[in-house]
Amino acid sequence: MKKILTYALIFILGLMFVSIDTHADMGPKPTADILIVGIDEPFYFDVLVYESDDVEPLSTLVVTQNVEYNYYQSDYPSHILNGYQDADGYVSRTLYSSAPAIISKLDATKDEFHLGYFSAPVEFKVVIILEEDDTMIVSKVIERQLFNSKMTFDLSDVDLTTDQFGVGTLEEDIPYNDFTLSLIIRVIITIAVEIFILWVFKYRAFKSYKLAGFINLITQTLLSLFMVMGFYFWGSIFGLFFVLVIGEFIVFIAEIAVYAIYLKEQSHGRAVLYGFVANLVTLILTIFTLGLL
Repeated sequence: MKKILTYALIFILGLMFVSIDTHADMGPKPTADILIVGIDEPFYFDVLVYESDDVEPLSTLVVTQNVEYNYYQSDYPSHILNGYQDADGYVSRTLYSSAPAIISKLDATKDEFHLGYFSAPVEFKVVIILEEDDTMIVSKVIERQLFNSKMTFDLSDVDLTTDQFGVGTLEEDIPYNDFTLSLIIRVIITIAVEIFILWVFKYRAFKSYKLAGFINLITQTLLSLFMVMGFYFWGSIFGLFFVLVIGEFIVFIAEIAVYAIYLKEQSHGRAVLYGFVANLVTLILTIFTLGLL
């Protein structure tokens, strides 16, 4: 029995590591949606990213190609941002990024911009260039926390008649309510499934259900918490699968060990088998319900 369980665990972990590699290469990339408020006149939007080396002005051909492939409209303030590098070393992502740096406008009726493929930068500044007089407004540096981030750059209290640097309020929306709901739903579903499997294994004593419920409340709450953090903060699918691999391995071992010692209504072998089957089923269920996150 022990050898069978060991080989099964190794097989499952192997499949999960393959999944991680696949998702890391083919999965979604980080994004950021940035809403600009407090401006009632036309403007250009871009983000500045850090460049350790000094930059030189790019040729007209390179600028044209970068704007054509990466920018949300045909015209771009290259006369201002081509060759521009601020005191902190930040330069235009549209012009100087070594990877595709696509910016799109989400809705023609409002000033919301999407930093998508290849990947939204982790640290950056937002730069606004007013179309009428080339006034430049630059935010402070923000560090993106979420894999799929939503931000607001509020310039309501900023003087837009002169160049301004490190101004406005640039904030990221952290969906704590979604975190909590995802956590609660997953824990409830998992506990219900493992209790049902306990019944299928012909356990009937109240203390058996109490033990299984208590153990799952602890293990699944911790696992779900780290899965939510992995999804939102540590790389979406990649972070989620990484936590799932490590977390499920620990939960497998811990729950089987606890049931082997304390689940005494049936035989020792049945308790171990229950722990294995219950965790295998909930692992499969987790994989098919990742959308809840």
